[in-house]
Amino acid sequence: MQAGGFTRKMIRVNLTEGKIMIEDTPSEAVKDFWGGRGLGAYYLYREVPVDTDPLGPENKLVFTIGPLAGTMAPGSNKVNVTFKSPLTGTYSYSLCGGHWGPELKFAGYDGLIVEGKSDQPVYLLIDDNQVEVRPAGHLWGLLIPDTDALLREELGDPFVKVAYIGPAGEKLNRMACITSDRYREFGRGGAGAVMGSKNLKAVVVRGTGEVKGARPQELATLAEEMARELRRHSTAKARRKYGTAEMVQGINYLGFWSTRNFSSGHFEDGEKVSGPAMKNDLVKGDASCYACPVACGKRTAMHIGKYGRVALEGPEFESIGLLGANCGVSQWEYIMKATEVCDAYGMDTMSCGATVSMVMEAFERGRVASGQLDGLEPRFGDGEALVELLIRMGERRGIGDLLAEGVKAAAESLGVPDLAIHVKGLPFATYDPRGCKGMALTYGTSPKGAHHMVSPTMGPEIAGDRFAVEGKGTLVRTVQQYMAVVDSLGFCSSMRFVLSLEKQLQVFRAATGLDCTEEEAMRVGERILNLERMYNVRLGLDRRHDILPRRFLEEPMPEGLSKGQLVEMDALLDDYYAVMGWDQKGIPTGEKIRELELETLIE
Repeated sequence: MQAGGFTRKMIRVNLTEGKIMIEDTPSEAVKDFWGGRGLGAYYLYREVPVDTDPLGPENKLVFTIGPLAGTMAPGSNKVNVTFKSPLTGTYSYSLCGGHWGPELKFAGYDGLIVEGKSDQPVYLLIDDNQVEVRPAGHLWGLLIPDTDALLREELGDPFVKVAYIGPAGEKLNRMACITSDRYREFGRGGAGAVMGSKNLKAVVVRGTGEVKGARPQELATLAEEMARELRRHSTAKARRKYGTAEMVQGINYLGFWSTRNFSSGHFEDGEKVSGPAMKNDLVKGDASCYACPVACGKRTAMHIGKYGRVALEGPEFESIGLLGANCGVSQWEYIMKATEVCDAYGMDTMSCGATVSMVMEAFERGRVASGQLDGLEPRFGDGEALVELLIRMGERRGIGDLLAEGVKAAAESLGVPDLAIHVKGLPFATYDPRGCKGMALTYGTSPKGAHHMVSPTMGPEIAGDRFAVEGKGTLVRTVQQYMAVVDSLGFCSSMRFVLSLEKQLQVFRAATGLDCTEEEAMRVGERILNLERMYNVRLGLDRRHDILPRRFLEEPMPEGLSKGQLVEMDALLDDYYAVMGWDQKGIPTGEKIRELELETLIE
């Protein structure tokens, strides 16, 4: 493998034709978009027309790795998949940590493009320079743990890195994940359904190369400095001790933690599902992604009456929020079992939790009858109903068949569209934007719907005025650009708590040998954001699709430190569009397109 962070090679697999090609990574794409999320945007815009059926053979899964993934830099483990979403019908991407992405880089590739559809279930084996499509009929229908075990046994190698789908992906559940090595997911937007639509069960990778870097000694020195900083930093320490659940107490106290389908921002039982409670009640050990000293993954286990022993990694903060507080559930046994069900079937805990909470509110309000729900009577706090609905969603059985279409479609079919909390079809993360106004813009303007990590503004907003409208357009734009850079480098987003952009760029320069200032990096981020936006503009999306559900515009927070707040969405969008150089419909202007040198690409 050549030094410099990029291998300059991509794998392209056409499953319809059974054809495998190794092609050069385009030089202009590397220069303008780097890797990871940016490179995925480049390929999707060029190769997936807007009239593509997300579950048709013309859709593609574009797996791309950043130039830092696989280096010795701490947290350099992220891989991105870009696709047209079957859940939202829009541009979408999802990032996954763990070891699968670095392993693909060790095998010698900047990414993998999967197109077409096999006429039979198959899996893909990438073994350094040997790439082949193998039959997977014996794997079809298996849950994630069983798939993982059988593949490792079949290949005689417990150390291969595997990405796969479960029954949810096979059955085209629009909230299906692609799971990597049991507990890491390409989680949001339905990438698992796209993979299932192609009859692709798994992608197995074994790589024996290395990512040397252009200036290896400098890279090694920087890696040691970063590791020391991560060991000392207070936020990193908290995350190492409690995992992502360390955020529960603060967000709940401030009053913007999603509770009972976003009807409130404070969960009265929050302490029961906090980081300290989880560590005391559940945690048995730590788990880490590739090259990460933080080890925020928490291995947990408990014996649960009728369910028996449940062991997993997690639950993560977002899972605790959407499966727990947002469903009014505070008992670990049900949150653990619900997480295990999602992990086993291969489903997004966030979108599934939001869908169940919608059903719970609809039933409690008397707007949906038990007869419409297979005789179930799901109310907030009913952990057994939560678990049962998730199982039916994974199997597409009974009411689960409807719910597997996603919260927007399910709510419309049930006649309760106002209870579906989403933007563009993607449910919110566990931050209520009435208590943190920048998150309203983040949800509204994200290319893939209401996803928090497109621009997580919570930290700076808490440190400032989180209820203010003024200045939020600039804040969101800045964080969006920065996150596009992080996602394209290959860093885990948790590194941003500790490592400045300049520190990350020092690693980039040492790894690739390329010069880049902070200003130039933010320009790369801006270019990515505008290209993602232009894909959705081609679909006909504009300001009308950047709005939030009526609940956040008309129903004030009922209690707590965020009491009385509403979201002033029009004012926020006016400010943001002006800062972005977009017109008031939310469309990038010709001047902005030329400034970013995108005119040739988008013609």
